[in-house]
Amino acid sequence: MLQQKTGVGVIGCGTISDVYLTNIKEHYHNLEVIACADMYPEKAEQTKEKYGIPTACTPEELLADEKIEIVLNLTVPAVHYQINMQILNAGKHVYCEKPLALSLEEADTIVNTAREKGLLAVSAPDTFLGAGAQTCRKLLDEGTIGRPVGFTANMVAPGHELWHPAPAFYYKKGAGPMLDMGPYYITTLVSLLGPIQRISCFAVAGKTCREIQGKMVETEVPTHYAGIMEFACKAVGNINMSFDVWDSDLPMLEIYGTDGALSVPDPNMFGGEVKIYSGKKLKSMVDAETRPHPAKLMTMVSRKGECSERVDLLFPADPDPRCNMRGLGLSDMARALKNNRASRLNSELSRHVVEALAAFQIAADTNTVYEMKTTCKRPEAMPEGLMLWDTE
Repeated sequence: MLQQKTGVGVIGCGTISDVYLTNIKEHYHNLEVIACADMYPEKAEQTKEKYGIPTACTPEELLADEKIEIVLNLTVPAVHYQINMQILNAGKHVYCEKPLALSLEEADTIVNTAREKGLLAVSAPDTFLGAGAQTCRKLLDEGTIGRPVGFTANMVAPGHELWHPAPAFYYKKGAGPMLDMGPYYITTLVSLLGPIQRISCFAVAGKTCREIQGKMVETEVPTHYAGIMEFACKAVGNINMSFDVWDSDLPMLEIYGTDGALSVPDPNMFGGEVKIYSGKKLKSMVDAETRPHPAKLMTMVSRKGECSERVDLLFPADPDPRCNMRGLGLSDMARALKNNRASRLNSELSRHVVEALAAFQIAADTNTVYEMKTTCKRPEAMPEGLMLWDTE
């Protein structure tokens, strides 16, 4: 039986569009890109030619196309709210690159408008649907490390000017490390632990200006955030998001439970290595070796690595741990609409993440603990036994 395709329009033909359009063309066969648009017509035309898209046009023309059901918004964060509202008012579903909006007020308007019109409005990231995070979710749900007590989440790097062809916007209002990279970590944590309850934070700008392609660009946002989150499940942990760190051995994401610890792979990717640290194994090792020889107790700390175990991924994954499957959430959203089920990426989750991202800055600016106003449910887990690139 031929697969029923969902018509997609793409607004924004910048760097990130390449991976989405490649994956839609090669892997997400339930999607069909009908048209692409950009504020620079020549970029839309180049994208049309590169990916064999039927039409390159203006955003207004794209929104008027009746063949398009979902609009993929790949514009810069500063205009996400404006574009998302235009999409909804045109009667189309929104799938937006992260974040959905820049404030809770904007996110509320988007979510309420979508609900009133019977539409979906969601945002990336969709990396939590990958084999790495889904394996971790199953392990947590099965109680492998006991009750989650704490966590650490860290994305510390020297800044995107080292690799990105046009990085200036990362240092403008609406960007910075928390809004750029925070969504991956926060969305993954919410998918694993549930909703966030309280947030505190300190934030600074390491440099007032950045050298980008030989020019000095003013830094308009903090570039180093140190935050603390308390989840409704009462797990408490720290998050560091920085464009000011040249190197670090900090783990990307670890969750600590009453019976062990879980090493979660890079939240910016779909696969990666999952490790479990067993408290029971460490206790047995300590008991066996130190009771007859108490002096050995001092050496046990350096041997904790012996209590770790690499876990095979329980869901299909590409052999390349850096395989970029972006668009998985878009494909799942389209399938959900066709099959009348809930999309794993949903408006409440996207809004909750937006509020958390904004809360770090509010807490830092006001020197207060921010009490979250929104909540959400954990998205449905991915079913086991899927083929790679599928969601059902």
